[in-house]
Amino acid sequence: MRGMIMAAGEGTRLRPLTYARPKALVPVLTVPIMENIIRWLKKAGITELAVNLHYKGNDIESYFGDGSRLGVSIAYLHEDKPHGTAGAVRLMSDFLKEPNDTILVVGCDELIDLDLREMIRFHKERNALVTISLAQVTDPREFGVAQLDGEGRIVGFIEKPKNWTGGRALVNSGVYLIEPEVLDRIPYGGVYDFGKQLFPELVAEGAPIYGFASDGYWNDIGHIGNYWEANKSALEKRAPIHDFPLEEVRPGVFVHPTAQIAENARIEPPCAIGANTVVGENACIRDGSIVGDHCVISESAVVEGSILWSNVTVTSLTVLCDCIVTDNCIVHSPDHLIQQAIIVSRK
Repeated sequence: MRGMIMAAGEGTRLRPLTYARPKALVPVLTVPIMENIIRWLKKAGITELAVNLHYKGNDIESYFGDGSRLGVSIAYLHEDKPHGTAGAVRLMSDFLKEPNDTILVVGCDELIDLDLREMIRFHKERNALVTISLAQVTDPREFGVAQLDGEGRIVGFIEKPKNWTGGRALVNSGVYLIEPEVLDRIPYGGVYDFGKQLFPELVAEGAPIYGFASDGYWNDIGHIGNYWEANKSALEKRAPIHDFPLEEVRPGVFVHPTAQIAENARIEPPCAIGANTVVGENACIRDGSIVGDHCVISESAVVEGSILWSNVTVTSLTVLCDCIVTDNCIVHSPDHLIQQAIIVSRK
């Protein structure tokens, strides 16, 4: 089985974070979202991957290369303009259809606890043409609601129901299993979407399209609030980070083995500290803070309830509270509290 990761989007709802990195590289608990997805796919035996690129695509390709560092192989599609989710997959159909096997498609922004092997078994047992992963949500107004029959077959969709009053609902959570012949009906070179066009058309025709419902964690990291929640959930071990590089040195405190922490620094759970990060004398990291790789938390600085990406320096006596700081920033404010700010480098 081959898979395709959709990574061309601009991530507009995550701005200003996506001014600093493309959405695929935005870190959750120090790990880029798409790297976590690749590690998840590899565990399920899916190691031949395609990735479509557009916005900051060179950054993504530079980070992952040919995929060998993660034990996979990656073929890239550089789109000069977006072709929609299905349109991009169609452009890679020669690569994806080569084994004549089921194809997996997933977004680059899914933080999901899903038994992929079980979903594949479900798909094949039913001779499905398409199987869509579904998650339970209490407010489906920003998602596509799937209506199922008693066998799990999808009989209808309600797209982003603005006046929903039906309580919990099953919504499309962004992982698709697709038989190769489905790609032939997608217009080549045009703009075409799975959720808005292809899937409703298949349902209307009575095609065997199924929903695989899961009650595991799911977050599409679609906006800043979701991003905060994803990091909190990962820190609390409710959301899956695969092959997590940090060690839990005591309950709720995760530290990379290469981090250097002064003996009198205060490291209070829950928190995480990444690779090659230095925490100075009398510094304090607490209240759900996540400090990325190659950071410097200087003497007597305080990082509280904040997320720091890579190569961030917090100078002495500076206090950060409920902030997000992106790569390569120097934060210097020894006289004033910095609170509820998003700090993005000018690069």
